[in-house]
Amino acid sequence: MKDDPALQSLREAAWRRSLTAAEHAQIQRLLATSPDAAEDWQLDARLSRTLARLPEAPVPSNFTARVLQAVERETAAPTRVPFDWLLLRRWLPRLALACVLIGVSVAGLHRYELLSRQRMADSVAVISPLGTLPSPDSLADFDAIRRLGSEPPADVELLALLQ
Repeated sequence: MKDDPALQSLREAAWRRSLTAAEHAQIQRLLATSPDAAEDWQLDARLSRTLARLPEAPVPSNFTARVLQAVERETAAPTRVPFDWLLLRRWLPRLALACVLIGVSVAGLHRYELLSRQRMADSVAVISPLGTLPSPDSLADFDAIRRLGSEPPADVELLALLQ
């Protein structure tokens, strides 16, 4: 029933005034196609008749003055800006200081890395002109050569006894 715009417009017309004969005929045609809509229409019609029998609510004598005061209050109330500028004023210097500190730290770290790389390159440049290392073939007998110089000292007492 809510999907049919013709039936909805007739329902709204029935809320405000009595329907004409042509409108009643149109409603009967629309309600013949949908039994659920017919039940809703009858319930709505009974509700409209009951509300029409109610007495009009008395309007207070100061109704107009109260409405005008409410309008004045609405227009006089300052519109609140959704953004809190006081909060921004308080945190902006701190935020700027934090950004400066982070920037200086990143720049210092970058400079440190550049200097350490430069030192490493300089140390490699010092070592590179020294020449090449001996071949592995010459180092094959290194253990025997090393043992030659590491003989234990002569036993002086034993030599003295042998003489």
